[in-house]
Amino acid sequence: MATVKEGKVVLFGAGGPVGAAAIESLKDHYTLRVTDLRPMEEVAAAPPQNERAPIPAVLGAPHENRVVDITDYEQVRAACEGMDAAINVSVVRPHPVLAFHVNTVGAYNVAKACVECGIKRLIHTGPFHTSLGFNADYWNDFQVDDNIPLHPGDDLYALTKYLGGHITRVFAEREGLEVLTFVYTSFRPSAVLPEERGRGLHPFTTSWEDTGEAMRYGLQAPEMPSPYENFFICARLPHDKYRPDKAKQLLGWEAKDTFAALYTRP
Repeated sequence: MATVKEGKVVLFGAGGPVGAAAIESLKDHYTLRVTDLRPMEEVAAAPPQNERAPIPAVLGAPHENRVVDITDYEQVRAACEGMDAAINVSVVRPHPVLAFHVNTVGAYNVAKACVECGIKRLIHTGPFHTSLGFNADYWNDFQVDDNIPLHPGDDLYALTKYLGGHITRVFAEREGLEVLTFVYTSFRPSAVLPEERGRGLHPFTTSWEDTGEAMRYGLQAPEMPSPYENFFICARLPHDKYRPDKAKQLLGWEAKDTFAALYTRP
């Protein structure tokens, strides 16, 4: 079984807020090898991605912080050696070359390294785009579940992540790797500020805190029905547009933060 209830986990792209949320959730349960293109001390000293986004903690022993370029296979393979599971939250959005190198080639490097190093469970991450401006982007749909195909269109970020996801799927189907792909759209803190009350929120939203906890549930979940499974990681909201049913069924995870204060008024 690919369940990883304890042991060592390598985290790629840990310098962003999703990485920060993962570190916070996992640090007391696993020994982490935290990697990013920049030293974690430099990342932690930089301004957050937005005003209320989390900043990754710089962990001490027994954890390890390592500089890794995900586009360099040898560096990725070295980071996977001795690990029990891997999580890839690396991303580049706007750059026309680096987006392919990180989102697509990087996904290939991580999946290949997992197989060569005997890692059985990989949590891969990507976006669920809901407003790409064409009829097949699911913005006008309701009761959408995790098993629908992604439609990236020609959006650079969506397309390069889509290709990376398919690469990990091929490794899962052919090489004995179990891949859990977590997709997200909108993030926010769990706390609702007084001035935010009643303003509403995106129908595919996850708190940073729930984002990190989902990673722990993904590692600890039992063997999946198939080697590649896609999950909506979001709160169940009254819009009923996007349904995270599979995450509850297969991972045992359900968002704690449902942001009622944002969509109710006195």
